[in-house]
Amino acid sequence: MVIQGSGALYSPARRRTTLAAFRGKARFSLESLLRALEVAGGDTFIVSILLVTEDRQRLSCFVAPSLPRAYCDFIDDGPIGPNAGSCGTAAYCGHSIYVTDIATDPQWTDYREMALAHGLQACWSTPVFAENHTVIGTFAVYHRRPRSPTETEMEAIRLTSIALAPLLELGLGAAAAGG
Repeated sequence: MVIQGSGALYSPARRRTTLAAFRGKARFSLESLLRALEVAGGDTFIVSILLVTEDRQRLSCFVAPSLPRAYCDFIDDGPIGPNAGSCGTAAYCGHSIYVTDIATDPQWTDYREMALAHGLQACWSTPVFAENHTVIGTFAVYHRRPRSPTETEMEAIRLTSIALAPLLELGLGAAAAGG
């Protein structure tokens, strides 16, 4: 099928190519944004965006500029569900999960050893929702020491997840948005 509009032909193949290019640019832009958030948060502030996979059962590491590569590889394609770390649990429950001490939190049983080996000791994650209210990803803040978020930090995380939603929907298209 070829869609004609504005005098230009727009085939499904061209749409896929355009979308792939946009995803690459979106990833670069989001990486720059996350790096700025990390600088603003100080030396213990590490952020990431994970995306819900097409089958809606797992999370894929999308942008995590300062998380160690080995850790990203370990959590990539991790399950969504209860006790699936902060991000998998937040995606499952549909609300923010604030783990203040990874070493003792039961939600981190399957991820604890790897997180602690990379110096990650706290993780606060919030789901990112599509316009149709489905979870399309998570935004997480890691810390290198156990700590609780302040009210201001919780509000900043909430607002960041809201701001990320349309960017992720545009960059990922209908598949990531559940449509």
